[in-house]
Amino acid sequence: MEVMNMGGVSADQLRLIIDKIERLEEEKMQLGEHIKDVYSEAKAEGFDIKTIRTVVRMRKMKPEDRTEQEEMLEIYLSALGMRRNVLEKAS
Repeated sequence: MEVMNMGGVSADQLRLIIDKIERLEEEKMQLGEHIKDVYSEAKAEGFDIKTIRTVVRMRKMKPEDRTEQEEMLEIYLSALGMRRNVLEKAS
């Protein structure tokens, strides 16, 4: 039998929801640890973690949002005289 509290809320249903959230939070924490391990592996292989994080963040973006951000970055870098060709930078 369902127990109702004031306001007509089902205590059993609320308990199930809270339990589910707690399980998901635990899974999220474990996933975070796995992701951290992958970044550590990448660093050990010589990859730049800041750049990888930027690429991951950008891949989550909608293509049009990413294009807009890249264009704004180019405008700002050019305005500050910081824009250099990647090939020039390597030499």
